[in-house]
Amino acid sequence: MLAARLLVPLFSFGISVGVARLLGSQILGQYVELVALLVVAQALAGGGLSALVTRDAAAQPATRAELMRRANRVGIASGLLATLLFVLYAHLVLEPAVFRPALLLAVSILPSAWIATQEGLFMGAHLHHRITLMAFAEGTVKLAAGVFVLAIGGGLAGLCAGLTLARLAAFAFGHVLATRAGAARSLAKPASGTVEFARAVVPFALIATASVLYFRQDVLVVGALRSESETGLYGVATALYGMTMLLPGSIMSAVYPRLSAAFAKSRDAYHDATVLTTKLLTVSCVAMAIGMIGVAPWVVSLLYGSAYLGAVPVLSLLAATFPLHAVNGTLGQAMQAAHLERETLIATVGTVILNLGLNLVLVARLGIEGAALSMLITSGLGVFLLWWIYHVRVSPLPIGPRGVLSAVTMVGPLALLLASPEWLRLPGAVLALLVVAAGARLSGLLAAGEIASILAAFGLRSPSTEGERA
Repeated sequence: MLAARLLVPLFSFGISVGVARLLGSQILGQYVELVALLVVAQALAGGGLSALVTRDAAAQPATRAELMRRANRVGIASGLLATLLFVLYAHLVLEPAVFRPALLLAVSILPSAWIATQEGLFMGAHLHHRITLMAFAEGTVKLAAGVFVLAIGGGLAGLCAGLTLARLAAFAFGHVLATRAGAARSLAKPASGTVEFARAVVPFALIATASVLYFRQDVLVVGALRSESETGLYGVATALYGMTMLLPGSIMSAVYPRLSAAFAKSRDAYHDATVLTTKLLTVSCVAMAIGMIGVAPWVVSLLYGSAYLGAVPVLSLLAATFPLHAVNGTLGQAMQAAHLERETLIATVGTVILNLGLNLVLVARLGIEGAALSMLITSGLGVFLLWWIYHVRVSPLPIGPRGVLSAVTMVGPLALLLASPEWLRLPGAVLALLVVAAGARLSGLLAAGEIASILAAFGLRSPSTEGERA
C-alpha cells in the first residue's frame, strides 16, 4: 500500500517541481488550485464506494461479484454528479483562462468512480499489490505526458490533458485486474440490491468528500484570498506535506479491511488492533513531524530553489499535524469498520465547517501561515471528538496518568521545536527525537508485547498468541 500510495503522488510531485522551475509560481498556483479541486471531485465520485466495498468485500467474500456490480452502477451516478459539480464550480469561480484546462480534467472524474470500486475490491480481497500495479501504470503515463508537455513548452492545458490520459490508463488496466479478481464483467447484467447499496454508500461518500475537502479547502481559500505567487508557495508546502503523509495513510489502508473482518469475528481483537495501530502511528508520525521541521529549509531549497524558502514556516506548521491526522484517520476508519459511519460523518463535517471558518479568518489576517494554523487547531479538536465517540460507542480507550504522560512526551518536544528559532531547528530536532524515544519507553506507550506484535505483523518475528490476537 505504501508503494501504491507513493507512486502517483511521487510522479505528480516531480511534475510540480518541473512546473515551479520552468513555468514559475503563477502557473504553479493555477495548477495546484486545479488539482486540489479535482481531488475533491474525485472523492465525491468514488471515495465512499471504495470504503464500503472494502468493508463488505473483507467481511463477506462470497458476495464480491454482486457487490462490484452494484458499486459500478452507483459509480455511474456519483461520477456524473461529481463531473457536473466540478464543471459548474470551474465555470462560476475560476478565471476563463483556467476553465479550458479544467474541462480536460473533468473527463477523468467518472473513471475515478470505477477506479475507487476496483481499489475497494483489491483491498477487501487483500490484493493490495494490484493497486500498486494500477498506480504504477497511472504514474508512468502521467510523468511521461508531463515531461513531454514541459519539454515542448506546453502550458497548463497540456499538463491537465496528461493527467486525464493517465487516469484513463489506470482505469483500463484496473478493469482487467478487477475482472480477474472476481468483479462483474458487464454493467448490463442485473444487480439486485443496487438501491439499498446506494443508500448505504451515501454516508461513506460524504465522509470521503468531507475528508478530502478538509485537506484541500485551505488551498482553495488561499487561492481565493491571496495572490497566485502565495498560492504557489503554499502549494510547495502542501506537496511536501502530502508526500510525507503517505506512510501513515498506507498503514491505515492496509489495516482497514482487517479491522472490518475482525469486527465481525472478535470485538476484542478489533479493539486491540485499533489501539495498537493508534499507538504505532502516533509515535512514528511524531518522529516524522520532528524530522520534517528540522530539515524543511534544506529540502525546500534543494527541490524547489531558494526562491521558495517562504514555504518553510507553513511546512513546519503543517508537519506538526502529522500525529493528529494519524489518530483521526485510525479512529475514523475503526468507527466505519464498526458500522458507525453516521457518527464519523457528523464529526468529519463538523471539523470541515470549523476549518473553513478559521481559514477564511486566519488567511485574511495572517496570510498563508493562517491556513496551516487552522489545520493544526481543527485537527487537534478532531482528535478529542473522535476519541470521545469511540470511547462511548465502541469500547473504552485507556485513560489515566500513564496516558497523560504519554501525550506529554509526544506533544511537548514537538511544541518546543516549533517555538525554537529556525537556526536551532536541526540540532533541536535531534534532541527532540531522543526525548520522544525515551518518553515512549518510560511511559510504556508501546509495551514489549505490542512491539512484538508489530514486528510479527511485518514478518520480523514469529507471533505469540497474544500478538496474533492483536
